[in-house]
Amino acid sequence: MTQLKFVTLDVFTTKPFSGNQLAVVFLPEEPTQQLTQRQKHIITLEFNLSETIFVHPVTDPTKRTIDIFTLECEIPFAGHPTIGAANWFLCQSGADANATANAGQVTSLITKSGEIPITIQDAQSGTVAAKIAHNTRIHAQRFPLSDLLYLHPTLKPYFSATGTEETSFPLFSIVNGMSQTFIELPTLEALAAVPRATGGDLVSVLQYLDAGWQSGLICVYFFVRDVDDDVTGKKVIRTRMMLGALEDPATGSSASGLASYLALTEGKAGEAYRYHFVQGVEMDRRSDIGVNVVLDGEGAIGEVELTGSAVRVSEGVIAVPEV
Repeated sequence: MTQLKFVTLDVFTTKPFSGNQLAVVFLPEEPTQQLTQRQKHIITLEFNLSETIFVHPVTDPTKRTIDIFTLECEIPFAGHPTIGAANWFLCQSGADANATANAGQVTSLITKSGEIPITIQDAQSGTVAAKIAHNTRIHAQRFPLSDLLYLHPTLKPYFSATGTEETSFPLFSIVNGMSQTFIELPTLEALAAVPRATGGDLVSVLQYLDAGWQSGLICVYFFVRDVDDDVTGKKVIRTRMMLGALEDPATGSSASGLASYLALTEGKAGEAYRYHFVQGVEMDRRSDIGVNVVLDGEGAIGEVELTGSAVRVSEGVIAVPEV
């Protein structure tokens, strides 16, 4: 039975068993042994993590191709698989038997969403940066408070004093097919009170997006600003991401979206902004996510850079499904 080498990483952390888990599977060098989409999906289901990436053999030492799979399907882009892959190629793989000697030369990842430039920000901590593709949109409609409280009724006490029938929340897309509604909460107590929805988030929120944008993934991203962080000693933005009944310990695409939205709505043309998000605390899987946003001279998004680190947790071989 054919077997493939793999490693698992915890992403957006330097501490094993924190952050967001990622499986990295190395595809065969022999072209005749390449896996089908069905085989990749079965392997993804076997790992049972939110995402698994498949690393293609080397064709260009400066560019490495990856496929990103969720438990449902292949997707063109996701934040923590991108940072995990960047950290692997730039910081870990040079001394690893699964990698080539020139792995440290990698300057970009080739994904279904396009080419993503990657760099090392801090070799000691393993912090890497990836330039994120963006096609941002602030949608015309907003998500009503009544709909939010239907999905998350435990939040009602935190809006009883300030919430009205007109209260609503912004809807934003970092790219078409990857959207969020941003729910700003007043305290960490309110953030801790967020329950996982019993279902309906995707359907109920999608209907408010602009025509032509009502597809792909949309999540509810809760956040509290200016939180004193005991770990870093700095102010951070604490977040939680809900996708129906699922909660994610680290969501690079949502953090990139929120950073872009804040820069667009509160920033100044020609300025650069740096944001530090801490997610996953309530799941006991703290994740540290950095996003740098540059506005161009007209106040539009010029650049979005996602930053983070990763640490190896396990490695081994996995059988190729016979299908």
